[in-house]
This record gives sequence, structure tokens and C-alpha cells, in this order.
Amino acid sequence: MLPEDAAIMGWIEGEARGVFRRFGYREIRTPLLEETEVFTRSIGEDTDIVEKEMYSFTDRGKKNISLRPEGTASVIRAYIQHGWHNTQDLVKLYYIGPMFRGERPQKGRLRQFHQIGAEIIGGRDPYIDADLISSLVTFLKSLKVEGFTVLINSLGCSKDRARYKKVLSEYLAGRAGELCEDCRRRSETNVLRVLDCKKEGCGNAVKNAPGALDHLCGDCVNDFEALKRILGEMGVPFREKKDLVRGLDYYTGTIFEVVHPSLGAQDAIAAGGRYDELTRQMGGPDAGATGYSVGTERLMLAIDRRQAPPLESGTLVIAVGEEARPEAFRITGRLRDSGVVCEMADPGRSFKGQMRKAGREGRGFVVLIGEDEIKSGKLLVKDMKKGEQTAMTLEEAARALTKGRK
Repeated sequence: MLPEDAAIMGWIEGEARGVFRRFGYREIRTPLLEETEVFTRSIGEDTDIVEKEMYSFTDRGKKNISLRPEGTASVIRAYIQHGWHNTQDLVKLYYIGPMFRGERPQKGRLRQFHQIGAEIIGGRDPYIDADLISSLVTFLKSLKVEGFTVLINSLGCSKDRARYKKVLSEYLAGRAGELCEDCRRRSETNVLRVLDCKKEGCGNAVKNAPGALDHLCGDCVNDFEALKRILGEMGVPFREKKDLVRGLDYYTGTIFEVVHPSLGAQDAIAAGGRYDELTRQMGGPDAGATGYSVGTERLMLAIDRRQAPPLESGTLVIAVGEEARPEAFRITGRLRDSGVVCEMADPGRSFKGQMRKAGREGRGFVVLIGEDEIKSGKLLVKDMKKGEQTAMTLEEAARALTKGRK
């Protein structure tokens, strides 16, 4: 990732941290490597991620370990390991960092990619889901992302989900010939993933498939209706999508995606939902939980880069003549100590070449130090936009350059 893209990603991550602080989340940093069982128990052994995409190997201690393909499983592992359920009712965490999946690279989909994620563990309530979705929408608005859509659905509780999977399998049994090879396999191992296939034949096969919302129990219907009401009251725009599913086995209850038209067929920039049974499946207590993750590289395709703050080039200190270099080097250090973003010019260029380079780089100010400046004890500060230059003491220059930067 080159400096221009790295700066955009840094800006996105900074905005995320600001939003999460406002919503009461704390940052957690989990390891890139985990025991493989952390993911097979949570994501599901029959998912594409575990079967085909995880980078897994045996380490020197003969342990089966994997590079993390997503963030939630590691967060739940940490939640259980550190006994947070014994000390707090509700734990709100966020993470930022790289994930790894061995899939075919394409637009917005890489083998090493980055995610920004949030998790709320320890409660089951539509208000928690609404607050989580609100934080995601607030984050996207802080980046001035326009044209995105929040899609919501519900898979119901584990009993609802199991009942719906059976109904969907029966529906697809007579349409196997219309499905791609992967979806014929999925219909036997992970039938919900068939609904997520982007191939035209599979899309036509499931166009009239039964929806999960028609197979919810009374409590799950009430929770979903309450969520919609709360989101409406909060002014969070959303749209129901009855065939929306998630590719990970741990999801139950409310699920959602944020899609954006700039990404084409793979249009999701964020996704999440409720996973109330995951803590118990991983050997911990029975605790409600919900969360989401944002694909940072995908988000970078959806934002207007002109909204990002420009790369800061800082002030260039130019020594006018070889004899002025020691003083220019000293002044550069003193300005940095005063909080000025600056660097010393390349001695391999002529004075005119250094000034042209400062113009190309968009430098706001240039500090010139030559024989006259050394004798007077002052610096010559040039405003590159106005074309004006002023002699100043070091202290005056530091104040002016700091103010000019702001």
C-alpha cells in the first residue's frame, strides 16, 4: 500500500476511532495467529472460509494455527479467556487491522485485507442492535459517504434458523440443475449460502425461494419489528431484504449489510448481525452478542477521496549555499522541537531546483537560510501561495509556521 492509499486508510481509521469513542467502545487488539479451532468452532467447518480460504498450518509446537480470516471469533475468545462476563454486564469493543483469506484477488477483495469492526457482548435487546447500526451509519457519514443502503433481515433464533434451512433445502431440491457446482455443494452443507451466490442461474433459482422472515417465532418477530421501529425513530434509513444471509455459521437473529453501487456485484462495504449463541459454542457463558465489520479496502472505493485531508508536505528548509547547510540543519531541528512539520532540502539540487520542487510538492512555506540570515540571526520565511517573504526570528517563525499549517 503506497503512501497515498496509506494516508487515506489512516484517515478512515482515525474517523472510526473518533466515532467509537463517542459511542463508548474500547479498542482491542487480537493476534494475527490463532489456534485453528477458534475459527472452525465459530465460523463453521462447512463454510467457504474454513474449507477453501483459511491460511492454516502446523507450527513448531505441533499446534494447528491459522491466520485470522475475520475478527469476531478472536474477540469472543478473548472475552471468554479474560472472564469479562464476570465483571461487566455489557462489553463494547472495536478492532482495526488486517485479515487473511486465500481467495482470488479482485476489485475490493484481497488475500490480505483490512477490517474495522465493532462488537457488543452481554445483552439481547433491539435497542442494542439499533445502537450498533447507528454507530456504523454515523461512521459512514463522518467520511461523507453517499449513496449507501442499509439492508436488514432476520434469521431468527437457532430453532427458527434450523427450521428455515430445512424449508430452503426442500425448495432447492427440485432446482439442483439450475445451481452452480458450488451451490449444489452448499445446498447439502451450508444451504443459506446459496442465497448469497451472485451467479445468474443461482439468482434465478432462488428468486421465489421462501424467506426467513416467514419462519420466525413470535419473540423473534417482535424483536425484528421493534428494531425497525427504533431505527425509524432514530432517522436511520434502511430497507428489508428477505433473502439477505451471512456466510458465517454463528449468525442468528437480526443481520444487516451496507451496500454501495460503486463496487459492482460485490457491493457490500459492511455487514454484521446478532450471534447470541457463539460464546456458548466456544466454551463460554450464554451471552447475547452483536457486531459488524467494515471492509476498509472496499470502503476506500466508495468514498470521495477529495473529502480526505490532503497529504501534509510541511515546510521545506533550504540552505542557500554550501556554507549555510550546518545552520539550516540546526534550524530544522529547532523548528521540529517547536512543533513545526518540516524537513531539510536535498543538497543535490540547485537553489532554483529546490524552489521548483517545493512548488511541485505543494509546500505552503519555505524557510531560506543563507549568509545574510546567519549574520542577522533571522530566517527568511516565504509564503509560497502569496509569494511574500518575511524575515523572522526562530520563535516568530515557529509561531507563524504552526499557525499557517492549521
